[in-house]
Amino acid sequence: MRVYISVDMEGVCGVRSIAQAWDPGSEAYRGACRAMRADLDAALRGCAAADASEVVVCDGHMSGDNLLAEGLPAFASLVSGGPGMMEGLGAGFDAALFVGYHAMAGTSGAVLSHTWDTHLARLTLLEETSDARQEIGELALNAALAGAHGVPVVFASGDDKLAAEAQALLPGIETAVTKEGISHTAARLFAPEVARQAIEAGVKRALQSDCRSALLRWEGCALELEFTSEQACAAASVCPGVQRLDGRRLRIPTTDTLSLYRAFLACMALSEVG
Repeated sequence: MRVYISVDMEGVCGVRSIAQAWDPGSEAYRGACRAMRADLDAALRGCAAADASEVVVCDGHMSGDNLLAEGLPAFASLVSGGPGMMEGLGAGFDAALFVGYHAMAGTSGAVLSHTWDTHLARLTLLEETSDARQEIGELALNAALAGAHGVPVVFASGDDKLAAEAQALLPGIETAVTKEGISHTAARLFAPEVARQAIEAGVKRALQSDCRSALLRWEGCALELEFTSEQACAAASVCPGVQRLDGRRLRIPTTDTLSLYRAFLACMALSEVG
């Protein structure tokens, strides 16, 4: 069984402050990197217990240089320094796991909630055939990319708000709650050994279960990005093929999921210029 793991930091056990998650080089951030590795190690123990033959791990937080390959079990490898949260994913994996994830921007009481970057205020999925609109976050975006490769997302860990978001999006998914959110930078933190036992057990159950969450498929969908500033939107709007809607919103027109995802990454990279 081949397993793919995308690891973020904001949903990791013990992480709840801006310094821990977004201040590289600080002692708080270095401590959060150690916690990130400990959550990953718990997930890898779950993979081993479920007899996974190969695991590819993507360091998906910020510049992707938070984890080291030293100490990984022989069946695991690390994608480090990639431009996205899903580098190394492709067809041929049996399941994907999301470790240390956080809730989407605007989620009440969620710890360090945002969607991809602080420049982005809202990300909305548009279903062209029904005119339906659904606000989404990184969980949905990355699960759709996995679905496009035929890979089901079967597990997610993070705070209680992330777990609720995952269960609503992917019924049947296993979740592990690492903390309970109080506000953007406040949480009820669980003992590390308790949270990591939950991760290990949840991963094992997810990989051994016959009742896996369905693949997330986006057919005939577009994306609408609302930025926090006109400058960021203007910078992103030079991405080929996108449509500027107003001062702070642009639209990525309907196309296949892989192209939507790539265009989204390009828009977010360009928005940094603004």
